[in-house]
Amino acid sequence: MLNFFDKLFKLNIIFTAVIISWTSIILLSNTTFNVEINELITKMYFNQKNFILNIKDLSVILVKDANLRFSEKNQGINILNNEKEK
Repeated sequence: MLNFFDKLFKLNIIFTAVIISWTSIILLSNTTFNVEINELITKMYFNQKNFILNIKDLSVILVKDANLRFSEKNQGINILNNEKEK
């Protein structure tokens, strides 16, 4: 199982290196696709940035939800304790 993940990791590294190298060569050779490549790279950057920001926002919402649930549970426990004490 670890061998599979090791091979998958190496394949990912090789694929990434090939794409980066290929893109760099194309951008340095001033082809007709430079504008399109730059636009696509910009879109990829902003999507990555939005993805990270969305994860942060999701984390904040999940923490708020957890706090609300825990406070509701504690209120329920406090009500039960108060009823038992009476």
